[in-house]
Amino acid sequence: MRRKAKKLSPPPHINSNDNVPIRVLYKKVGQVPKVKIINNVTKLKKAIIKQNLKIIPYENLYIICKNPKQIPDMRTNIVLTFCSIYGDFILIDIDKKKREFKSLKQEDIVWFTIDLMNKCPINNQVETKVHNTKKAQEVFERDFDNTKYMDSIKFNKSTNFENTLINVLINLEFVLANILKNINSKK
Repeated sequence: MRRKAKKLSPPPHINSNDNVPIRVLYKKVGQVPKVKIINNVTKLKKAIIKQNLKIIPYENLYIICKNPKQIPDMRTNIVLTFCSIYGDFILIDIDKKKREFKSLKQEDIVWFTIDLMNKCPINNQVETKVHNTKKAQEVFERDFDNTKYMDSIKFNKSTNFENTLINVLINLEFVLANILKNINSKK
């Protein structure tokens, strides 16, 4: 009895679209994101492995960046909800079924360009300790008798306790966000 030969699937490098150019967003520290074309995806894959680059999920795309633990003096590029991205990075799409990189859509490029610009720290320049101290004092010395605060709430007879409480909580959140931003920009 003769056995049938099994059909072997081609090696993964033949199935992949490594020769197809893909569009990515490239963001340098302190600059606007730019569209870049990567002609050889194989080089990108090798760089990810050799340089131990991190792949971080962001919205429905992925950020490929350097590991800040390996290079300690990188500047903050963007501040996300639970982490910060240091140094230059690229934003890329990944096809989860094929496990391959794919090109960004034009809608994604437009939306993420604006989104990444909004996530940049306000002070990307090196600041002196005196300036940071003054900024922190302004934040911590604010109280309910401050005229700026009173003007922002616009107390009048129609303001009730709930509105006042909401305004206080919003201001607390703003203060905490500024403190976190300052701490992250020092790293």
